[in-house]
Amino acid sequence: MKPITASAMLLVILLGALFIYVVEDIPAFGDPNSPANKWINLSISVDTTPDVLTGLNDGVVPDILAEKITDRGFPLPRGYKVVEEGGGWNVLIPTGERLYPELQEYYFIKREGDRLWVYRYSVPLRWETKCEEEIGTPNMVTAGLADYRGYDTLGETTVIFTAGVAVILLLRRRGKL
Repeated sequence: MKPITASAMLLVILLGALFIYVVEDIPAFGDPNSPANKWINLSISVDTTPDVLTGLNDGVVPDILAEKITDRGFPLPRGYKVVEEGGGWNVLIPTGERLYPELQEYYFIKREGDRLWVYRYSVPLRWETKCEEEIGTPNMVTAGLADYRGYDTLGETTVIFTAGVAVILLLRRRGKL
């Protein structure tokens, strides 16, 4: 076997193993509670103590939790609001944008055993809850493609159109055979 063939075979095997490793981590299709569709675990947690629980129930993010969140580079500006929800607490923060001046769901703090874990709401959840109100389109996919990602979709369409024209120009016949 030639060295180049052996190298190519080894590369194919490594890429296949990487593909299998990545596919194993993909959540089940349509799972509404998968990280991509609901919350993303930020790997920030604190012990559940009476002081921490009292603070959350009073609508305040405890200092120890706020410090861990900001140390990791995530925002926790002034003006947030904590709302208790079944099984945890929503932390609503102002986005500081003119288009969305009201408080937005940003974090979800969930109690698991004797620890509190901090999750970040994912973008698709926001699209699902706000797209009809903000865009006026009841279909979430249409709102995403036509408005939230409008320029991106325009760029993709331009690339596909350009590729199609290039293929037509390359394949057209010149003169008679």
